Amino acid sequence: MKIEKILFPTDFSLKSLKAREHAIYLAGMLDATAFILHAIEPFEYDELDDEIKGFYKELEVQLKEKMEKEKEAFLSSGLRVHDDIVIGPRWRVVNTYAKEHAIDLIVMGSHGVKTETGEISVGTTSHKVMFTSPCPVLLVRHGID
Repeated sequence: MKIEKILFPTDFSLKSLKAREHAIYLAGMLDATAFILHAIEPFEYDELDDEIKGFYKELEVQLKEKMEKEKEAFLSSGLRVHDDIVIGPRWRVVNTYAKEHAIDLIVMGSHGVKTETGEISVGTTSHKVMFTSPCPVLLVRHGID
């Protein structure tokens, strides 16, 4: 199996930074194209009023700036890269994107099975992606419990 396309879903957090290092390394070693994806979890409203529309527009501007920084990290390593911001439930967005773009490997961050307060957390985005992904998933832990 040849890995030609690596998807790096990011939420721009510290746990994503560690996963980004792995995604850049693997894409470089495998001469793969990197795909950077950020999913915006949508609000559950029947109607979007002007205030909510304004919020989404401002959010989009801020996220594009963050995405440019992510993209630069890959480009400065000499990699081919595509980036997208998609609105939708995060785990579904990641899996749909992987399927639609024929991704060979997903590299994403995870905080493990415990939250910062010590509670068990199995319904996280990374776990949902891991169990339902159309391709292999590499979960990169940010810290150690």
